[in-house]
Amino acid sequence: MNEEVKIEGNTEINQALKEFEEKSEAEKNSYKAVKFYNETDTPKIVQLTMKLSGAKDQKQAEYLLLGFVVLCVGISLFFIFRGKLIQQNPSPRALEQMKQMQEIINQ
Repeated sequence: MNEEVKIEGNTEINQALKEFEEKSEAEKNSYKAVKFYNETDTPKIVQLTMKLSGAKDQKQAEYLLLGFVVLCVGISLFFIFRGKLIQQNPSPRALEQMKQMQEIINQ
């Protein structure tokens, strides 16, 4: 088990070392870009939600945003289907007004 590894003549190991060096250089450069632009992994809207709502961590802020979106979609659907229900079943007052309008048009 104590065999010596010969690195000098092995082209596969040299190629793997070059690839590793290239990847590590790319990672260093990407870190510099993040450091330069002050970017983080947390999106700005989540940061704003954490700041305004007092959420303790990123996951809690994301759940708050998801709840807000679900609430907005629910309200929108309510108004869309409410309008369709009113058109299908008009109130007695609406029927009366429609009759008056037809009488005015027919005169």
